[in-house]
Amino acid sequence: MRILLAGDTHGNTGHVRRLLDAAVQLDVDLIFQLGDFGYWEHEASGVRYLDAVNRSARSRGIDVYFLDGNHDKTSLLTESYGDDRDEHGFLIVRTRVRYAPRGHRWSWHGTNFLAFGGALSLDREQRLAEERRRYERALRKEGFRLGAGRPPGEVPDFAGALWFPEEEATDADVDAILADPSPVDVLFTHDKPLRTAPEFNRKGDPRCLPNQRRVQRLVDAYRPALAAHGHLHFRYTEELAHPDGSSTRVEGLAADPMASYDVPGYLVPDSWHVLDLTDPTPIPTPGPDTDTVEAGTAS
Repeated sequence: MRILLAGDTHGNTGHVRRLLDAAVQLDVDLIFQLGDFGYWEHEASGVRYLDAVNRSARSRGIDVYFLDGNHDKTSLLTESYGDDRDEHGFLIVRTRVRYAPRGHRWSWHGTNFLAFGGALSLDREQRLAEERRRYERALRKEGFRLGAGRPPGEVPDFAGALWFPEEEATDADVDAILADPSPVDVLFTHDKPLRTAPEFNRKGDPRCLPNQRRVQRLVDAYRPALAAHGHLHFRYTEELAHPDGSSTRVEGLAADPMASYDVPGYLVPDSWHVLDLTDPTPIPTPGPDTDTVEAGTAS
């Protein structure tokens, strides 16, 4: 079994199609995306994105799995699809699109996996400010009818449209996972483990460290052979040694081009990595020689 691991896609339909084309070229069985997928089904554009991804995946015969990042509306995922699961416990979002909830465990071809999404958004205040601007524009457009009946001076709660209160995991989430000592061979996360030290780290702010520490707790407890994540938008590989002499290889994946304008040395193939369950050796993943990044915006 071969899996194409993918970094942040941020709702970029063109980049998801690029990933699917790479999956066909590299003869993989499925794509597993590591958070900031672009799950915004509370907006019309988010519905169109999911439908487009599903059509593209169906046309290529490849399923797309994802876990949640800090910019995915996780609460809506579980509310909408929590009762609709496949044989491995993944939430069926579309016929070809599946979601792995935080703490979800499963096995493929004798390999034990654990998914642990979530991270902290450093741009929380900017996102809430933008949501307030949207609300104020709507008030003006509707001749203030949207504010009718609201007490003077009352400000609505903007959380849940561009910034999601459930974005970050909790210590209780980790405690609940660690209550099960079953082995974990491969750990998929959105955030990075605390102890890794990539050359380029856009998430080094002290506010990011508690969630990274939670990921590190899982790495230290289960000592998986592989831990893969996104979030940094930067491609790197690092070995984390454990006291018993074993080690965990960490693969950090880059993001879609529009979110990578500030990443040094970025190449589009840095946004994916092939995991072969029959061979732990990393597999080269060739891409077009002309793949370069153009300026865009994301965080």
